Amino acid sequence: MKTLKKAYYLNLIIFVLEVLPTIWMMSGIGTGMLTASKYNIFKYFTVDSNILMGLCSLFAAIDQKKVLDQKKKEVSAVTYIFKLIGTVGVTLTMLVTVFFLGPTMGRTNGFFSLFQGPNFLFHFVDPVLSLIVFLFFEKGRKIAFQHTFASLLPLAIYGIYYVSQVFLHLDNGAINKTYDFYGLFFAGPKSVFIVLPVIAVIAWLISFILWKLNRRNAEN
Repeated sequence: MKTLKKAYYLNLIIFVLEVLPTIWMMSGIGTGMLTASKYNIFKYFTVDSNILMGLCSLFAAIDQKKVLDQKKKEVSAVTYIFKLIGTVGVTLTMLVTVFFLGPTMGRTNGFFSLFQGPNFLFHFVDPVLSLIVFLFFEKGRKIAFQHTFASLLPLAIYGIYYVSQVFLHLDNGAINKTYDFYGLFFAGPKSVFIVLPVIAVIAWLISFILWKLNRRNAEN
């Protein structure tokens, strides 16, 4: 019960830490690289994945509170599936920032320019905290192997949006960098056949690893 109580409070903290940078970025004040203002912020997977994580954490906290108040016996499997989906999203965000965006976009303004302003929370604090909660304080025994593929759904939805925007705004067949703001189409339009499958595989591997580690910790 002590572990569940810690998970409950940490999930509430994650929710708050997702709301604050969202409002901050929407304000457009001192936000740094890869940011926008008002509703334009939702074009970024970073923002979308973090908002999803915040909602999943709030949903989990509500379910966990019911267990703590003895209104139900245990946290539902659906709650943990949502937490897996959300955690995979922000983990992917962090890894892409560290290993792809940092080395490419950071050449001009420096690697840590992608961790300034609200992106410090979006790209680092929230993903790390989400990983800690899911791996050490939540016991998702009922998450089956096939549920690891559910983590690809948010990525698929965003991928459709991103790719369609890029292809709808080609300049005489060339990539318009305004719409390829992540620089994923570095080798032209044909990059879609390389980039999307690679990202999908990475996302699923993250999901599988987190699922495996969570189950191992839940059994101890």
